[in-house]
Amino acid sequence: MSLALHIVFALLGVVLPLVLFATASKRSSAGPLYWSAGLKVRMYYANGALLLSLAALVLIVWYVAGRPFAELGLGWGALPYDPVAVGVIFGFLALYAIDLYGEIGNPERQADTRKKFRELGFLPVNGGQYLHFLFLCVAAGVGEEIVYRGFMITYLRESLGSTEPWAVVATLFIPAVSFGVAHYYQGARAVVKIVAMALLFGFFFYQTGTLWPLILLHTAIDAVGGLLNWALERQS
Repeated sequence: MSLALHIVFALLGVVLPLVLFATASKRSSAGPLYWSAGLKVRMYYANGALLLSLAALVLIVWYVAGRPFAELGLGWGALPYDPVAVGVIFGFLALYAIDLYGEIGNPERQADTRKKFRELGFLPVNGGQYLHFLFLCVAAGVGEEIVYRGFMITYLRESLGSTEPWAVVATLFIPAVSFGVAHYYQGARAVVKIVAMALLFGFFFYQTGTLWPLILLHTAIDAVGGLLNWALERQS
């Protein structure tokens, strides 16, 4: 591993999540922020561009280090895919579908979800906003999977240089926690779910060596979240 890759890992895996955590904590103590329609759209494109820029930074440094992009998961991986890893993803999808059905079908959970989404403030409430929001969904799917799964797991897997259980756990757990901390703005309860999702996604990448299914799934989950908020706001 080159010095540049060590620096990138420190910046994206440690410094950035801590900065985002501190920013989110400060913002929550200051009260909710009013998001105008224009501010939302600007945020979608600004944050999306930032996420893609972080992924581009990883790809550039990786390329300069003489490493193939396939090692970051931008290939098809080891075919046929590990059935346990595939089963984990399908199990996650089943649990996600059950949870989503509960959000939609239970009035109390609807109200709780609507309140939580309104506290976030930036989710789309109409079709026009949703179309712009889709850019952020794609950028998050691509950028966050490259950074938190492809890069960080590959980096730790090589740096630890062991297949002992402790090394595998560390390789999966550290990026998952970093990913969760970076999403602290969604609240502590959400962070627990995000870390659990990151562990499952990380396991799939660790076993298969490909990010493409995760990029598609990540994008779809974010898109469904925006669609759910739009639907809930129409009902209120």
